Amino acid sequence: MRIAHNRSIHRETKDFRDEVIDNWPSILVAIWNDPEKQFIAVQRRSTAFSSCEVVVKMIINSLSPQLSNHHLRAIHEPLFEKQQFWSLLHQYEGRIKSVEFEIITPNMANISGSLSDDLKDFAKATNSAKNKLKIESDPEAPLHLVENNRTLQGLVNYSSEGGGNISLKIDGVKKLYHTSKTVKEIQLGDMEIQGNAEEVVSVIKEFLK
Repeated sequence: MRIAHNRSIHRETKDFRDEVIDNWPSILVAIWNDPEKQFIAVQRRSTAFSSCEVVVKMIINSLSPQLSNHHLRAIHEPLFEKQQFWSLLHQYEGRIKSVEFEIITPNMANISGSLSDDLKDFAKATNSAKNKLKIESDPEAPLHLVENNRTLQGLVNYSSEGGGNISLKIDGVKKLYHTSKTVKEIQLGDMEIQGNAEEVVSVIKEFLK
C-alpha cells in the first residue's frame, strides 16, 4: 500500500508573489500479517516522513483501538543484523562491561524457539510483556562473551528477529551501543512487479524473509 504526507511547498512566482502549493510525497509499505510471522516493511524517504519509525508508530496507533476491543496490543521492534552484535563483541573484546537484553514476549511463535525454556516459562508464568536481563562484570574485569554460548546465541537471535533490543556498555565509551539503531535494510532498485495478487505477495515475502 502507499501512504502519503502533505509537505506544502513555499515558492516565489515569476511575478514576485509568494505561493504555497500542496505536495504529497508517498512511500510504499508492505505488511505481512500471519499467525507465525508479522512484519512491516517501510520505504525510507525523508521527503515524505522523517523516519520509518514514525510510519510504523502511525500504523500501530491506528490499529490500537480495534485491537483493544479484543484485549490485544501490538508491540513493534526493529529487525537488526545479528552479525552487528557479534562484530561489536569482537571489536571491543576485553572492554565490554555490561550487556542488557530487553525482551518482548508476546505471542511470536516463529522466533520463540530461540529463547531458552526457562525464560519462556518465566515470562508466561508472570504474564510479562517486556523483560530486561542485564549481565554486568566486576568493575575491574570485562565480561567473558563467546559466540558459541547457546544461551547468548538464543538471546541475540531472538532480539535480531524482532524480539527486542540489546544495549552494550563498553569501557572507555560514554554512550551505550543499541542494536535497535542498526535497523535491517533491503536495497531494491527500480522495479515493476506484474502478475496476479498471489504472485506479487510471494515476491514481497521473499524480500521480507
